[in-house]
Amino acid sequence: MKNSKTYNVQSAFLTFLTIFSITLPAYSDPLTQALSKGSYALQIRPRYEFVQQPGLDEAQAFTIRSMLALSTHQEYGLTGYIQFINVSSLINKYNSLLNGKTQYSAIPDPEETGVNQFYIQYTGLKGIRARVGRQEIILNDSRFVGNVDFFQTPQSFDAVSLHDNVDRHVHLFGAYIWRIKNILNQLVASKTFLAQASFTQSQLLHADLFGYWYGNQSKTLIPGAAACLLSGVQACNSQSIGISVAGVIPITRSYHIQYDGSYAKQTPYDGGSPLVNASYAHGGAGLTWRNLGIHADYMVMGANKNGTYGFQTPLATKHLFNGWADVFLTTPKEGLKSVYITAKALWMNTKFMARYYSFDSSYHSVHYGHEVDLSVIHRFNSSWLLGAQYADYISADNLFKNTQAGWIFVNTKFT
Repeated sequence: MKNSKTYNVQSAFLTFLTIFSITLPAYSDPLTQALSKGSYALQIRPRYEFVQQPGLDEAQAFTIRSMLALSTHQEYGLTGYIQFINVSSLINKYNSLLNGKTQYSAIPDPEETGVNQFYIQYTGLKGIRARVGRQEIILNDSRFVGNVDFFQTPQSFDAVSLHDNVDRHVHLFGAYIWRIKNILNQLVASKTFLAQASFTQSQLLHADLFGYWYGNQSKTLIPGAAACLLSGVQACNSQSIGISVAGVIPITRSYHIQYDGSYAKQTPYDGGSPLVNASYAHGGAGLTWRNLGIHADYMVMGANKNGTYGFQTPLATKHLFNGWADVFLTTPKEGLKSVYITAKALWMNTKFMARYYSFDSSYHSVHYGHEVDLSVIHRFNSSWLLGAQYADYISADNLFKNTQAGWIFVNTKFT
């Protein structure tokens, strides 16, 4: 009997060839036209990573992510798209959350082969983009909905989505997600709705009104599914309604002020616990001068009135927020407040970044510790870049595990 993953990949490829046949003229040979008029993209990302935490063996991983994407030639507004993914491990002294190596710190990059994206897209009407199938969805800065591309297996969704550019100022987005493919390549049954209306006046003002309804439909607990420290598979189901604004204010040709702010309220949805009742608020401002910039932010992922539930972002690219050491991928039940300062510079195609965090609980303001994140990324050209990053989290009063982590990676892309 064939391996189920291999069978799924083969089935997806055969279905993709069928899409080629549908989207190409009847007089042409489908496979020939698919190869000659279609397009492809190959991405390869080798990465070495280590994680050090007290009480656990140091984790070391050298993994290689390969992604091959094929797209049909557009006919009658229809396009077929498929993206295969393989994650291989050359050094596997780490806990992938699935391999049972619990003596090591966690690096959630299990080996896998599968289909990351697979959808049909329609763009035959002006301003409309409709997709049906497995797709990545990234909204705004990924604070609430993202593809979690930091990990070797991205997050994608089995969904139907509609993007409508009403005019140059107004954009609408909606989606229904019936299944989530998480960063462990697990499928999580879902009843999730996304809705967003965006308004862009100019670089001075961009505003979003959004509503996200997350509903986990799994029958049993899945390790990679979003958690909230409440018992019960559906206890974390929630709805988040909010608004965000951002913009850039030019002072002179070289000086610019950046600002952003957001607020959201989270309550139960689809069987979620009544303890799900918290708010999110964020405000930030910064100054850029040529290729230099500094930014200050204050964020509150609030708690309910008893400190038994903290605001969660179950579909977000969480690694981008709350520190790269990934100590707070799940918000503590007492909530999380963070003040952070970011400095950036660009010199000779090399991006430098340093960020300092100070963490506290939202409930009763208990100090959680602090973290320093450092990054250097050099881009050789549009296809090659080399990067190194480091995170050092130091806990206060041993409330969490001190964590040091580092990454060295290469990104390549061929089209």
